[in-house]
Amino acid sequence: MKAFKGLLWKDFHTSRIWFYGWIAIILFIYALGLILGKVTGESSVVVVFVIMLGIFHLAVMPVIVFSMLRMEGKTQLWLHSPQSGFKLIVPKLIIAFIYSTLSFLLVDILGAVSLARLPEDTFFSYWPLKEGILFNLGITVAASNFSIWILFFWTFYHALGKFPAIKNIRWLFIIGFIVIYQGLTAILMSFEWVQRLFESWTIKVPAGLAFSAGRGDAEVSFMNEIIPFPVLPFAFEGLVMITLFIISCRLLDRKVEV
Repeated sequence: MKAFKGLLWKDFHTSRIWFYGWIAIILFIYALGLILGKVTGESSVVVVFVIMLGIFHLAVMPVIVFSMLRMEGKTQLWLHSPQSGFKLIVPKLIIAFIYSTLSFLLVDILGAVSLARLPEDTFFSYWPLKEGILFNLGITVAASNFSIWILFFWTFYHALGKFPAIKNIRWLFIIGFIVIYQGLTAILMSFEWVQRLFESWTIKVPAGLAFSAGRGDAEVSFMNEIIPFPVLPFAFEGLVMITLFIISCRLLDRKVEV
């Protein structure tokens, strides 16, 4: 447990500059939205900037994970570490998740402040708490998905470096893996029984965001239409993520040279 805490603390110190930099970018972009709203006389513009900042969180967690992996690659510490691949990887994912959640919380606060400053019914006819939670959850799940893929490709790429004959063309194997995975997924989804299975368990969610803008007018709202959202495809993707994570840990246990 001491070793795990030490790794967690190390990853916090090596990655905090990325977090502070991202927070500065959030505040800068938000300030731009405030300035643009004041110049154009359309104060609701800042809410559009806040929504954009929320969407940008698709990249926050993956970028932090990748930056920490690159740092490890430069120091070669993993090659000589007695710790398991699991203990080396998990702290990075935890730190990246915490940073992403904290910055998302800041964006949520900025969004709430922005909505509170607007005249009633200027943007939303109600406080979209439920939709906001679903939005945050969806972005966070997608970002976690991207992070696991980055982790897998990073360890897979460097594991191939142990074979001199293919070391210079490792990227072809990465492309080949992507093509094969996408092809197998497409074939699997072409079967009607698979489609019926995936559509058998659904939850009801809003159809999405609607945005309109004109001279002196801008509006963002959630569509009134409620659509059935399939759950099983995400359960399948979750199984894929677990599998990729386990493979990444095993590859790292073999002391890949990065």
